[in-house]
Amino acid sequence: MNLTAIFKHPKPQPYAARYEGVLGTSLELHILAQPNRAARQAETQILLEIDRLEGLFSRFLPGSELNRWQSAGAARVSPELAWLLREAEIWQKRTRGAFHPAAEAVQALYRHTSTPSAEDLEALRASLQAPLWELEAEQARKLTSLPLNFNALAKGRIADLACEQALRVAGVQEVWVNLGGDLRHCGAGGLRVAITHPFSPADNAPPLARLTIHNQGVATSGYTQRGLHLFDPRTLRPVTRIAQATALALDAATADVLATAFCVLEPEESLALAEEYRVGCLVVDSQGKVFSNPLFNEQCT
Repeated sequence: MNLTAIFKHPKPQPYAARYEGVLGTSLELHILAQPNRAARQAETQILLEIDRLEGLFSRFLPGSELNRWQSAGAARVSPELAWLLREAEIWQKRTRGAFHPAAEAVQALYRHTSTPSAEDLEALRASLQAPLWELEAEQARKLTSLPLNFNALAKGRIADLACEQALRVAGVQEVWVNLGGDLRHCGAGGLRVAITHPFSPADNAPPLARLTIHNQGVATSGYTQRGLHLFDPRTLRPVTRIAQATALALDAATADVLATAFCVLEPEESLALAEEYRVGCLVVDSQGKVFSNPLFNEQCT
């Protein structure tokens, strides 16, 4: 008699966790893995990678590589920080200055006085228009006295690298990481994402849009949740026209930097930029008018 053994392989099990106080914000992660211990290993890799990158990119940790480089003025930088400097320069040019690594100086000026003088504004404008650094290979030299802050790019990059690191763990099939609103999905399957309406009267109100993403990143920025905190680095004025902007891209870093830029640009400029670089764009202005491009609409469910 021939006997055939039938083995049933256990299905991958979902694992979820949430942390507060990670990079000054919340971290939510979901992992699909088999065996179960692979999910725990992937979680550990996510936390270790975030901690490692915070030590490189943080503007708030005095001993971070970014802060040490700014204090020194010139140094050989890590490949990760060199990547950040190159990408920041690229996106500053692509967004025509709507994204600017020295925009923190505009915020500082308005914290000092709500009505800056014409002389102060002109002096700051000249500094913002000057070169900020030069980079050859991994040797970087800071050219400006202005403080540099890459949070609008770095947080998305951290979400990307943490997600990709977790996916390398044997047995992990799918990962998504939400780092303070910068969302990255990696692996099999897809993820449904709800975009909150900036003027929703209640937490349980219907979302502005629902997306299904796969190996992509999504980021949202705006003033309705955090108040007026963005400034146009070109005009040196607070951003008030756009209430909320969402970017959908192949990675969270791109989505992160463009969500910020879309808050600064006029809606028509944002839509044109999104089409140029094949990303999704959803913008809501202060009057509640909604703008979106075909690529974003195609992924709405």
